[in-house]
Amino acid sequence: MFITYPAIFYKNKDNEGYTVVFPDLEFGATEGRNETEAVQMAQDYIGSWLYEDYLENTTLPKSSSIEEITIEDDEFSDMSKTFVSLVGMDIADYVRKNETKIVRKNVSIPSYLNELAKKRNLNFSQILQEALLAELNRV
Repeated sequence: MFITYPAIFYKNKDNEGYTVVFPDLEFGATEGRNETEAVQMAQDYIGSWLYEDYLENTTLPKSSSIEEITIEDDEFSDMSKTFVSLVGMDIADYVRKNETKIVRKNVSIPSYLNELAKKRNLNFSQILQEALLAELNRV
């Protein structure tokens, strides 16, 4: 699930860094030592901000149109190099990469399926994970 949010990239006056502000995410902010790192940190910020909402299938905050975003003057920023941009990321991929906790589940299957699968050396966990991902992607 690819999502985008507009962000204001305030160029720091004193160094190459940027402070990134998200108006749609309660004006939350992050920063990076340069523009590339600021974009990466912005993507991580979106992922960490929306992580629980995504897992709980809660409606995500509405993304404003980039034209609706206004840049307010800031005495600490070089306003000539400050800009607004959309920051996008795949929230499902972010959750997959950041959720490493494994849970154990017991399942019941007919004994003949168990015997056939064992003879073929099938990995039950892998097959179940793939089936769940396929089912969830259809939703």
